[in-house]
Amino acid sequence: MDLKEKNLEKTSADLIEELYEDFISQYQNGKFVEGVCEWNGDDALMSPESVGKKFVEKAKLMGYRKYEFDSYREELEEEIGIYLGHLESKFR
Repeated sequence: MDLKEKNLEKTSADLIEELYEDFISQYQNGKFVEGVCEWNGDDALMSPESVGKKFVEKAKLMGYRKYEFDSYREELEEEIGIYLGHLESKFR
């Protein structure tokens, strides 16, 4: 089996998991921002809900249906909420 055939064997679950991991990684690297913080002028990280909406948009564009991506969206929002909580505790 050559490399191309291995790539074709990926299931849709593999791809949505990769999308989920990519969103987590990008968020932790500061790639998902919206607006600017008023008090210091820095970019403001997106809220968990905003990232969840962006994830849903991307998943729909990839052809996934709600029942396929909804649990990933929920987990993504929860993971980002935890991450933000850790960031906030560092600056208190």
